[in-house]
Amino acid sequence: MERNEQFHLNETMLIDESLAIKDSSLHPYLVIFDGKETGVRYKLKPGDMTVGRSPKADIRIDDHGISRIHCSVKWAYDTIIIEDKGSKNGTYIDSKKIICASLPTGVPLQIGQSVLKIEYKDEAEIQIEEKLKHRATFDALTGIFNRYHFMKIAIKEIAYACEHHQTAAIIMIDIDNFKRINDSYGHKVGDLVLSQVTDVIQNKIEADYLFGRYGGEEFIILPPRETEKEAIFNRCERIRKAIESFEFSHSDVYLRSTISIGYHLDRLNIDDAELILIDLIDKADQALYLAKNNGKNRVETFI
Repeated sequence: MERNEQFHLNETMLIDESLAIKDSSLHPYLVIFDGKETGVRYKLKPGDMTVGRSPKADIRIDDHGISRIHCSVKWAYDTIIIEDKGSKNGTYIDSKKIICASLPTGVPLQIGQSVLKIEYKDEAEIQIEEKLKHRATFDALTGIFNRYHFMKIAIKEIAYACEHHQTAAIIMIDIDNFKRINDSYGHKVGDLVLSQVTDVIQNKIEADYLFGRYGGEEFIILPPRETEKEAIFNRCERIRKAIESFEFSHSDVYLRSTISIGYHLDRLNIDDAELILIDLIDKADQALYLAKNNGKNRVETFI
């Protein structure tokens, strides 16, 4: 990327007020095509909107490479103007560092680790795309990330941790004797247990924990960076105890269940995020296997 080349367009060059949107049903959206929040779109409003990591930004993007107020987006007529706001890492359009420039439809805008583009869509297109995106991102039964999307986001999180020489951890959770629940009460009750286990776990983890369904009755968690081993264990214990004390109910069926948990925490010393994630999952899975073998309803770490 050419970081030494800057463009600053004169205001009179940016907006031609004789232009008008050809189809009034189309609306401009700023869409993240690559980054932690891939697929997220932001509907633009006429005038200036700020973009940054700060909660005060009109468009807030969770990307550690983005400044608190990184740039602004101005929509006027058919023109979209991007203006850098003194960001630390710069604002780039089509790989060129800019101060203030127009952003044509489909041309990449990069801020931090996120690549965005402008798209014009009507409401019908948006609704269809949102449904497709939801199916590709979330597990239909539990409503949390599916395995594919969890892995995709986890790799980005671990890549950041590698860059900053931090630790990373994976927690694996499995519902004990889940086959017996399905066999005894039917799959409808089994699905209810899966859904309610998800709710209990979500109530015991923070919003910045990455949480997904790994497959079947197994769940996976990536805690936030710089977590200590004791803190991970204590969190796992709170989750385990919450499930142990929870009563699952459906119609006239009342039952209790337990979970087994395995986790692994490591300080990262290589820069291949995908390889690290695979290794963390493998070792957390071995710890989970140990918890099962040691009587279930317990927390174990990789030895």
